[in-house]
Amino acid sequence: MAYDKDNNKDNTRDNNNRQNHGTHNRPDNPQPQHNPEVEKQVDEDDNIATAEEMEEFIRSRREKRSANHRHAYEEINEGPVPTDLAANESAMDPYLEPDPTLPKVEYNEPIYLSRGCNHCPESYVPVSETELRSCCKVGACNWMKDVRRPMDKPFDCVEVRFKNNRKEFFRLPDGIDVSDGDIVAVEGIPGHDVGIVSLTGEVCRIQMLKKKVNPESENIKKLFRRAKVSDIEHWTAAIKAEDNTLKKTRHIAEELGLVMKVNDVEYQGDHSKAIFYYTADDRVDFRNLIKVLAEQFHVRIEMKQIGVRQEAGKVGGLGTCGRELCCSTWLTNFKSVTTSVAKAQQILPNPQKLAGQCGKLKCCLNFEYSVYVDALKKFPPSNTPIRFKKGLALYKKTDVFRGIMWYAYEGENELYAIKADDVKKIIEMNHNQEYPEKLEDYQVELMSTAALAQESNAVEFERELQLLADTESSNTTESPKNRENKGNRENKGNRNNRDGHENRNKGNRENRENRNRKKNW
Repeated sequence: MAYDKDNNKDNTRDNNNRQNHGTHNRPDNPQPQHNPEVEKQVDEDDNIATAEEMEEFIRSRREKRSANHRHAYEEINEGPVPTDLAANESAMDPYLEPDPTLPKVEYNEPIYLSRGCNHCPESYVPVSETELRSCCKVGACNWMKDVRRPMDKPFDCVEVRFKNNRKEFFRLPDGIDVSDGDIVAVEGIPGHDVGIVSLTGEVCRIQMLKKKVNPESENIKKLFRRAKVSDIEHWTAAIKAEDNTLKKTRHIAEELGLVMKVNDVEYQGDHSKAIFYYTADDRVDFRNLIKVLAEQFHVRIEMKQIGVRQEAGKVGGLGTCGRELCCSTWLTNFKSVTTSVAKAQQILPNPQKLAGQCGKLKCCLNFEYSVYVDALKKFPPSNTPIRFKKGLALYKKTDVFRGIMWYAYEGENELYAIKADDVKKIIEMNHNQEYPEKLEDYQVELMSTAALAQESNAVEFERELQLLADTESSNTTESPKNRENKGNRENKGNRNNRDGHENRNKGNRENRENRNRKKNW
């Protein structure tokens, strides 16, 4: 029989009422008054859990959680839970850990994402432009898609993209016209490969000139056809086998004792060839590795060494700025970055902050380098000390965009901020054997960023006031004929306004008269 607290309270209260029923009407035992607040407080006190009940609840939640985790672990790993894992599960706090009964959200990256789409494409159905741009690591925008040269045949070469950032140019056969996003079968070595068309038309011609590829060359490979169902099936099977192949290859290279890092594996569309990308500091003799891989996977093996920057572009990741790496999204041309680039931008030579995910200097240091070089042309040479009567001042650092240079007396650490124009004047005075009194006379008080923004807003407001004043002064200096024409236009506008007001007033009077007439009727 279930135990019910509320029913028990009601029964106890009824029994007490029956026992005291005979004494309620007596004068020496007055009838007790009904107080709902007291009864409510008693009910709330009865519903508060005791310490034993709390311990029992915690123990039951913990057992339920451990049972769910044990069941999930056994389903995934097909074996019993290790003892150390079971001990850690029993020590978990049910109030701090998430509820095991709720489903866990897991993100599984689509295997087709590196190809330029997020699902298995269909035969003769092009990949949408939105999907191609959002899923492609190195996307391309055909901004001359519908532009053709007058009196000229269409360009017969297209750009086809494969895994990650690998792209090649192929020549179209006669009678085949493809568009962006089409899945095509192209010439491979040997067999054929499958890729997605990324550029066509005049933009492809411009891209070939940029890559220094001759459109009339006979070495350009051929595009066979649009991919058939069988082509896409072989292509899908090859894509699914790449992760397992990469893991096995790393294990084989470790067993052979090769000092190399296998970064990525790319199967050809017909599953007859595999390209292994690797990085190594020294030369690697991988002849034995090729034999083992050929026996293991039964495909033609091609080893391709890449640099650490290309490795970061293939693997991907997040930079210190919080965004995806530039080399894995849009950057294709890697320019050399030197420490002089960081010095020109007044960045401290800290290797930990200047290095990117690849261990080299960040490519983004080159983005603003030319701006700093142009700005530094307005500054005096930093290696020139300035002399005062108080002593010699040496250069320390520069704020390029504020136009300020910091100097300090020789042998002292206190810095003084001076405008670059004042530094030029002091250098000219030193050439003429003239020396100012002291450095403190030229010191500038620096403002915070908020104060600088407020000052810029005030300057902009003053500029607008000046423009208004200039326009008013120009109006006052107009010729008499222009003023007469302007006055006629203003008078005409005033007459039109008066006529409009009179018409509106007349209409309002008529409406009021009609309403009064209806009311009287």
